[in-house]
Amino acid sequence: MNNDELVNKIAGLSPEQKEKLLKRLGYSAGKSGAETGGNAGPVLPDSECFSCETGSPGSLNIRFREAEVEDPPEGYVQVKAKAASLNYRDLMIAMGQYPEAPGVPSNMGSDFAGIVTRVGKGVEGIREGDEVMALSAGTFLEGKVQPGSHFINIFNLSHLQLVPKPRSLSFEEAAALPTVFLTAFSALIRLAGITEGESVLIHTATGGVGLAAIEIARWKKAEIFATAGSAEKRDFLVKNGIPHPMDSRSVLFGDEILEQRGGKGVDVILNTLSGDAMMKGIEILAPFGRFIQLDKKDIAKNTLLPMALFRKGITFAVLDISLYLVRPGKLKEQMMEITRLFNEGVFKPLPCVTYPVGDLKEALTAMSRSKHIGKLVLTYP
Repeated sequence: MNNDELVNKIAGLSPEQKEKLLKRLGYSAGKSGAETGGNAGPVLPDSECFSCETGSPGSLNIRFREAEVEDPPEGYVQVKAKAASLNYRDLMIAMGQYPEAPGVPSNMGSDFAGIVTRVGKGVEGIREGDEVMALSAGTFLEGKVQPGSHFINIFNLSHLQLVPKPRSLSFEEAAALPTVFLTAFSALIRLAGITEGESVLIHTATGGVGLAAIEIARWKKAEIFATAGSAEKRDFLVKNGIPHPMDSRSVLFGDEILEQRGGKGVDVILNTLSGDAMMKGIEILAPFGRFIQLDKKDIAKNTLLPMALFRKGITFAVLDISLYLVRPGKLKEQMMEITRLFNEGVFKPLPCVTYPVGDLKEALTAMSRSKHIGKLVLTYP
């Protein structure tokens, strides 16, 4: 067979056949040799269902392997992923640094958007072919979440863990939402009960949770203050209507907040900082202020809080949305409200940078550099 015949033969292949050919040649899914610079990344297995596994703790050695999937049991739904977004939790799991929530295995990949492929008995209101977004802890086999089902592409989950995809959003935009909007919504609405005219300080505000929190705070007509870790990120906040953003890598934000507010302090703090910065935040709360702790570092270190910090009648709450998987009814209720608000145009989608799922290592490396704004999203073939 000459070159012209070979080219014509390849051109006549279906997309699935071309994908299999690329895998056999050692290229990442969705990339040609020119795009990879000749260095093949992890190859997706030639199987219907796959997931990834990591190497030794502290490394980012990623490889994909064939995974098992079974029919969804009663009350469960099977979803085929079209996109999944990354969270810092995923990076911490990959590095062996994530403190597990009680009773919930730590699997990378919690935020998915995809298509329902099978529906178990007893599930109403969900049909095959529905476009959904889901918050998954990993696939269920024999009634249990399977450890090691990282970024699995076909998975079973409770019908309470998924909701219809907002109508105007792409799969990539929808995959960016579950963790960050559920976190920000739970923090500001359920725990803090923020009301019109109150002030809120949102730390690391150009990340997914921070940008979601800005959307929610604007909806509630709160006064917004924010921090970010670089001049570029602070410029982004200014361009998006947040005046005087502060440096999240310095405790000087405390003095700046008090100066901007005439010594009053803030009503709500959404905290992603640790150590001295966490303590400084508690100090600048106004009377009856609410401090919502999202950062896990001080929890992992069992940091102690002096009780004198609470003399202003403040509330300190820790939010770990992994625990919603123990109470999925509450998860579903809040996610349906978030979907409704997107469908009504109250919230807008977050900025996203996309990678083919075969480039997971590159996406995790980009996340570790903390230079991105918004969300990093994986696309599935």
